[in-house]
Amino acid sequence: MLNTETIKLLLTAHRNEPDILKFIKSALDSFEDYHRAVFDEQMFPIIYGGGATDAEAFREQAMSLDRKRTICHNSVIANVGILNRMAKNADLPLVYDGVVSEERPYRREVANAVFAYIEEIINNRT
Repeated sequence: MLNTETIKLLLTAHRNEPDILKFIKSALDSFEDYHRAVFDEQMFPIIYGGGATDAEAFREQAMSLDRKRTICHNSVIANVGILNRMAKNADLPLVYDGVVSEERPYRREVANAVFAYIEEIINNRT
């Protein structure tokens, strides 16, 4: 899980630093970008599979969606690492208290933590 409280504390600590706030927002936005990329990749064959589109066009689009998902995933991993360093520098608990790495199984574990964070945000909306 991502430490929601640490994210809030980082935002509070940098309240008067627009560039840092902009970075933190960008990092959090990358979580949703990854979520969207996974959704798009998973839905594509459901919507367009089974001959609904030309086979070559289907393969090209599927590969494009896979590349986009991988890029977004790598961005999430990098951003979680940076947020962890920011938290450590501010003497706060880590944003993600697990291994932050592009190696398996860690990349999947970071992704699952990001998905759980997004779900928490959605479930606790006002």
